[in-house]
Amino acid sequence: MPGYAIHYVSCLPKLLENASFVKGVESPDILKKWFKMGGIELARKNYQNIREKGMPDFKVFEERIQETESGTLTKGLHYGPSSNPNIIFFWINLSPEEKNNPFYKGYLWHLLTDYAIYKKLNIDAKFSETLKRFENKPSFDILKKNEIARLHKDWDKTNQLVKDTYPNFWLPTEVVNLNVVNFISGEPYYVEWEVLKETIDFLRTLNCLEDPDGTITKVLQFCCK
Repeated sequence: MPGYAIHYVSCLPKLLENASFVKGVESPDILKKWFKMGGIELARKNYQNIREKGMPDFKVFEERIQETESGTLTKGLHYGPSSNPNIIFFWINLSPEEKNNPFYKGYLWHLLTDYAIYKKLNIDAKFSETLKRFENKPSFDILKKNEIARLHKDWDKTNQLVKDTYPNFWLPTEVVNLNVVNFISGEPYYVEWEVLKETIDFLRTLNCLEDPDGTITKVLQFCCK
């Protein structure tokens, strides 16, 4: 899935001045990462350390952080698989107050970014097509593992391309401390950089803080082109 670097650089730059919005943007991924590192207690502790005024209590996430996202439609922190998050389900189930909260608008932005980038890059289809070439080989499991590693390396390569292309690129301290954002030179295999850049540039024109409903509509329309 797109990493932290892509989620931040896809934001309209001025939105990153809102700390609660930024925390919302990173939450689906960083909460999941903390949970994998040290369980619910570490996730709770770290969330409290970065919590801004007005952000929801951690108990809001306790059930979802423990749910699997693979093969589901509405579960987990991504409300389904990160490659196809259920954006509408997430948004319509928020209260009017939550919809006005910068944190939840950032969370929405994360889901929209995942959705747009996977749809435009069509990575799932490319990955499945590659695996079909190996499906009858006895070493299929090893070959599949290698392709997953290549896809992860693609995101490291795009991180470098993002850093080289967008002068306002930055990472919050809590993400830097994870030490999971890597930068590798080279051309990605599964990720078409020109398509990704076009998608990033489009997303950077949208103001999810001021017009979340309009942003949803524009992203869905963009993905249908």
